[in-house]
Amino acid sequence: MHATHDLAAQQALQALSQQQSGLQGELQQLQKSAEQTQQQLAEQNKNWQQQLADSGFADVAAFTQALLSDDDRQRLSQLKQQLQQTIDQSVAVKAQAQTAFDALSAELSTQPQTELSLDELTEQLNELEQTLAAAQQQQGQLEADLKRDAEQRSSQQALFEQIDQQRKTLTTWQQLNHLIGSAKGDKFRKYAQGLTLDHLIYLANQQLDRLHARYQLKRRADSALSLEVLDTWQGDSARDTKTLSGGESFLVSLALALALSDLVSHKTRIDSLFLDEGFGTLDPETLEVALNALDTLNASGKMIGVISHVEALKERIPLQIEVRKENGLGYSQLAAEYKVTA
Repeated sequence: MHATHDLAAQQALQALSQQQSGLQGELQQLQKSAEQTQQQLAEQNKNWQQQLADSGFADVAAFTQALLSDDDRQRLSQLKQQLQQTIDQSVAVKAQAQTAFDALSAELSTQPQTELSLDELTEQLNELEQTLAAAQQQQGQLEADLKRDAEQRSSQQALFEQIDQQRKTLTTWQQLNHLIGSAKGDKFRKYAQGLTLDHLIYLANQQLDRLHARYQLKRRADSALSLEVLDTWQGDSARDTKTLSGGESFLVSLALALALSDLVSHKTRIDSLFLDEGFGTLDPETLEVALNALDTLNASGKMIGVISHVEALKERIPLQIEVRKENGLGYSQLAAEYKVTA
């Protein structure tokens, strides 16, 4: 029991001894570091005292009083940056100027040298200056004239506006004179007749739509008062009215007659229409179209009179007056059943 206690005590003593040795080593290191720090501090203090003596300050208090505030330090730093930028810009401008100077010098070196003397060059310069002065004087005179003209234009603006209005009116009358003006009046007459003819064609085409949708009328381009026929079944090809067949001519003539009746109906009421022959030239189909159109007109209240020898009409026209030709006598007379007896 005693042996075990002694062994533990020895081990504890040995550990304490080792710990003491470690602490002594650390203490020596700290002492050594402190000595080095003291030496550095002494050296820095010596340097500081030397720099203070060289700076011209009497003591530390004078140096501390001369120190800048943070705001002043920042302001001076900004000023330094601005000055540096100015210097850099000046250096760049100087470099550009030097480059331009070198280029101009090189160009001048390649130019032929004048053989004129200084007096002659001076004389030429004086002449050029006189020419320039005269040009400047003329320029001033022209500017004065322009200013005076602008003032006059401004004061005469109302007159200019009146002139412009009169010019527009003149243009209108010139255009009208070009269209209808002539010494004999025939140009205006043709113009007015053309307008009437356009209206008549419009009305006739409406009638042709009802009679037969194949044909339409229009004015010829090369003649102001002439007509031509458009065949809508042939791609609107234009045909001269002289090329129409008998049936086609009858339909176109009937449409024009009906259109003329409509044209004057606003002044005069036309309740009757008389057709003298023409039916004998019609084929059966065209004749049927014409008779249907006449029936429609008759149903609208118009009285339709037809003079014809076509037998087919007798079956379609209930009310008739028959005239018989006398052989060899050169005259005709009513049939006996139509005679009026006293």
